[in-house]
Amino acid sequence: MLFNRVLRLLPLLSTLLVVRFAIHFALAQGSSKPAAVQTFDIASVKLNKSNERRINVRRVVPASGRLVITGMSVTSVIQVAYGLQRFQLVNNDSPVLNQSIDIEAKTERPVSSAAQMQQMLQPLLAERFKLAVHREVREMNALVLTVAKGGRLGPKMKKSDRACDSLGTGVTALVIAVPPASGERPACGYTPSGVGRIVGVGLDVATIIDLLSALRLPIVDQTGLNDRYDIDVTYTPTPFSAGTLAQRGGTPMPGVDPDGPSLFNAIEEQLGLKLQPKRMPIPVVIIDHIEPLTEN
Repeated sequence: MLFNRVLRLLPLLSTLLVVRFAIHFALAQGSSKPAAVQTFDIASVKLNKSNERRINVRRVVPASGRLVITGMSVTSVIQVAYGLQRFQLVNNDSPVLNQSIDIEAKTERPVSSAAQMQQMLQPLLAERFKLAVHREVREMNALVLTVAKGGRLGPKMKKSDRACDSLGTGVTALVIAVPPASGERPACGYTPSGVGRIVGVGLDVATIIDLLSALRLPIVDQTGLNDRYDIDVTYTPTPFSAGTLAQRGGTPMPGVDPDGPSLFNAIEEQLGLKLQPKRMPIPVVIIDHIEPLTEN
């Protein structure tokens, strides 16, 4: 069966954990027009013509109401704004979605978290791209996330002792932290740590799920975990595993153990969480209309 083949391919992961965006399974049904969502007081949205493929969320500072994103595709910005994985966004064939844009936005009013700044992108997209969407629920193959062993977490997932509530929830793109200097503790958020490693401080389960989106299926949270956690997961991406290297005649990547666990196995062994396949109703957002950018 196709689903079984997909499950066998679960360990085929990207060699880089770039920006991914969390699943919100409690998306409300209703109008695509944002209601009572705070807006940015000043916002610059421009086409990025540098031809660089790097996504750079340089500054997200809820306390100052400032957001700067460089070189992100329109599709990805929509995913950020609505808290979606790529398979939750049903787009049309508009070439606008493939364009790379830069955003610099600021509000003078208090912003409580990165999650609130995420929602503030919705009216900005509606204004600059005439974006209109609607929500549906569609049945699809998914993975159910539970605690693996009697409610006990694994050795690489610990309840955080840091005050990280300002991160919000499930928005990996908006919680990327700068790697700490030698001897310093990592800041709240997800710290890019190279191939085969996921490091985060003060993350809720929705954001942890977002970091696991390389598994390429929706993940439904049924852990019952409501706290924030520090995680440090080490795994071997399939392209650098001993089996793949032997088959393709490649050489090991420095710093990556070719005999290490797949991400799928590391989730259970190191985090103490378990993924089980199931066909489930998943909320999706459908793009009804989008126009070329109206620049500043």
